[in-house]
Amino acid sequence: MMICFIWKVILLNIIINVAESYKNNGFPNNIDAQGPTFFIEPPGNNEFINSAGLIIDCMARGNPQPNIQWLNLKNNPVLPISKVRLILSNGSLYFPPFDAENFREDVHWTTYRCSARNTIGTIVSKDTVVKAVVPQRYEPEVQNPGGFIACNVIIKCVIPSFVRDFVTVTSWLQEPNFNIYPSLEGDGKNHMLPTGELLVYNITKHDVEKMYRCRTHHRLTQNTLVSKNAGKIQLTEIQELVPPIINEKILKLRIRIGDPLVVACDAYANPRPTYRWHAEREGDTETLENMVASGRAKTKDGTLIIFSVSKTDNGPFYCTVTNSEGMETFKLELLITSPLSAIIQPSLQTVSLGHTADLICRTFGFPQQNIVWLKDGNRLRTGSRVRLFSSEHIHFSPIVKEDQGMYQCVLRNEWESIQSSSEFRLGEVFPQLNYKFIEQTLQPGPFISLKCSCSGNPTPTIIWFLDGYPLPNDDRIMIGQYVTMFGDVISHVNISAVKSEDGGEYTCKAYSNAGEVTHSAYLNIYGLPYIRPMSILSAVAGKSFSLRCPIAGFPIESVSIEKDGVKLPVNARQRINNATLTIENVQRAADQGTYTCIARNKQNYTSMRSVELKVLSLGVEATTSCLEGRSTNHWWAIGEAAALGSCDLPPNIPPNRKSCRKKKKAYVSSSYITICF
Repeated sequence: MMICFIWKVILLNIIINVAESYKNNGFPNNIDAQGPTFFIEPPGNNEFINSAGLIIDCMARGNPQPNIQWLNLKNNPVLPISKVRLILSNGSLYFPPFDAENFREDVHWTTYRCSARNTIGTIVSKDTVVKAVVPQRYEPEVQNPGGFIACNVIIKCVIPSFVRDFVTVTSWLQEPNFNIYPSLEGDGKNHMLPTGELLVYNITKHDVEKMYRCRTHHRLTQNTLVSKNAGKIQLTEIQELVPPIINEKILKLRIRIGDPLVVACDAYANPRPTYRWHAEREGDTETLENMVASGRAKTKDGTLIIFSVSKTDNGPFYCTVTNSEGMETFKLELLITSPLSAIIQPSLQTVSLGHTADLICRTFGFPQQNIVWLKDGNRLRTGSRVRLFSSEHIHFSPIVKEDQGMYQCVLRNEWESIQSSSEFRLGEVFPQLNYKFIEQTLQPGPFISLKCSCSGNPTPTIIWFLDGYPLPNDDRIMIGQYVTMFGDVISHVNISAVKSEDGGEYTCKAYSNAGEVTHSAYLNIYGLPYIRPMSILSAVAGKSFSLRCPIAGFPIESVSIEKDGVKLPVNARQRINNATLTIENVQRAADQGTYTCIARNKQNYTSMRSVELKVLSLGVEATTSCLEGRSTNHWWAIGEAAALGSCDLPPNIPPNRKSCRKKKKAYVSSSYITICF
């Protein structure tokens, strides 16, 4: 029982001591990094009443979780302003309710963008326009148009300009209680147009006796208001002949594809004129006659009705008004729009350095004014290596490290913007040391700094060793590491007031999933021989084992190694080279024991240090117990090094590692030890 207990203590000490080293200096967590993408992107238009306030959400996902930041049109960060503009803890932009006198145009009537950033790159949202409205009293006013008997007359409801963008005419009231609502064709006498005007066909003397009021709706305040004044048609009694007169000869109208269109061509004329609509199009596009014949459109006494506009309707339509006294032409300029959308292909791309790559932005909707390409939130710089084959096609040749990150194509027109993003990853690149420290010989006392710089993909990590043992941080020895904007890793070992026992072979090791590279050089500090303490060592029976004596002091005349007081080597399985003992085909009975490193200088000053070596045999059982029903917690060790982790091993752990398959067992092979607990 006592022997079992001793083995338990020894085995756990071996693993725990070495695991602590790897905890600080070993493999990093393998994170499946992902660039940011929006899953809640701010809307393009945000209108609100000052008394209500506004919250605009912006949320993104990625790994690491992206940080949210708001920008102005100049791409400068938006800062909180007490009681005026706040940024909530979840990244939302908040405009608190405010009094009219606190309105600020640069805050409450401007354009913002949301950016999402993590270590992979940055993306920015489409433009989000903010308009804060301070409600003002307004009065809609009905005009009193004039006209001749048997002609058509349009009655307008005039909305003050300061609320025109937010107020629509919803219906007309023919007193005392006859309501007229918008429709495509009207009721034969009255026709409320979708644009809010009331068209009265073929007026009679009876029509001039009628009174009309308009009913309006404010979409932000939700208030409904009926005009105080009532309009009347003013009948022109003079019977003189009048050629057609059109007050507004040109109407420019923007309409979304698929929406209906109703436009009245109205002229002041005597005698009653005739109306003819026609369209002029280049090429073989559909004519107005074909539209009418197919049932897609119709004309009614000067009114053009298109039941569903299409892209081919984009352009001018003409209405010619004619009577015996002359002719007049009304021009309708239609701008047909379709919601913009864009998608970058591929959305995720991994390319090796030196190769070529392409990004293509597929765009939809119209009109399209321009496409802007962004790299990590800033306008993409193009040149001989990054070329625009077209506004939608970017070609990279060759790929360099700076190309990795987030790309966006931003599609805009006068009324909206849209964006699509793509993540550009570099393939794995073996770590390369760009700068390496050199061997130095110094007197004790000065400050010393050792530096290693490396590059690679993914970004490597640098760890330091002294004579093969992990280099610890203490009050005099500080290890620092940072990553430059170009992805290069720079690591320093700074030693203040260097001592002779700080001497030895220093090693910087750069490693990542792609591989590892090391560099070693001696730091020789004049002084007496010194051997640093060593932890308990372990070896696996039947395999090879190395013991390196961690020797400081300079110069050293000789190094020897003894086992249980006997100088080595004593057989062919043992050899000593450069203060390192190597044992082939380790045997428990012969090789387990106490080993002593002895260093001497020319003056015969001597330093010695001993260490215990324990030899583990195949099939040895652990004395710690597994948690019932769990195999996710265990220790593993490779040779002399150990780390703490899980049975679902990260990819950066060597593939020859075994996980816990049984309980209460320690599995020992040529390169690993696994102990469940």
